Amino acid sequence: AEWSEHDLERRFGVGPRPDELGELAATFDALLDRLAASLRHEQRLSAELSHELRTPLARILAEMELLQRRERSAAEVHEAHEVVVRSAEQMNRIVETLLAAARAESHAPRGRSDLSEALSGLEEAWTPALAQRGARLEIRLPDGPLAVGLDADVVERVVAPLLDNASHFAASTVTVDAERNGTGVVVRVRDDGPGLVPGEAEAIFAPGARGAQPCDHQGTGLGLALARRLARAAGGDVRAGENGNGAGACFLVELPA
Repeated sequence: AEWSEHDLERRFGVGPRPDELGELAATFDALLDRLAASLRHEQRLSAELSHELRTPLARILAEMELLQRRERSAAEVHEAHEVVVRSAEQMNRIVETLLAAARAESHAPRGRSDLSEALSGLEEAWTPALAQRGARLEIRLPDGPLAVGLDADVVERVVAPLLDNASHFAASTVTVDAERNGTGVVVRVRDDGPGLVPGEAEAIFAPGARGAQPCDHQGTGLGLALARRLARAAGGDVRAGENGNGAGACFLVELPA
């Protein structure tokens, strides 16, 4: 009782004991392991939330402070409002993705959906957004149903950051397609931009990391990291792949079937 309250790292260990006491000690140790893991998870989630929300929140506060300090033109006010809205939307995406990852890591039922449903939702939401950035979205739906072992909204939260990333680098087109691959399903998100610099295929998934290719988008470098975390928590993965066209970036989303 004292350890669980004040010292979660203490354990009984495997010292010499009668069999019954040895089994009881092992049971208590396993219980303490689960308690410690749960506490670490909560601490990590709290730390990530505070870290990842700091940048968009700072932008909102800065814009509101400028609005209050001096008179600004109608165009400047409109631009400030857009910054606030974009930052608030970014905060909402971060919170939703982290909460979805937390639910997945808690081993809650993952659900089941038709991949076409998730991809259709993404097409409706992201076609106008990409058009504003001068890019066209092509989603090639598979023939017939393609079941995945996740709810459609979780699939959308995994793929959406990849679309956002691709939209900032694509010269004209972002392409999404999917196929069954062994015991799982793979979704490919490709763009026709400059692609990844050699050696950064893994580094760009670190929280806060940004690719070496120039980009006028001042993001937080969290999109790819959050997409990978949620995918892994749900039994899948996100990784950089090879673009068959020889140009642009390609990301692979591996999902459980």
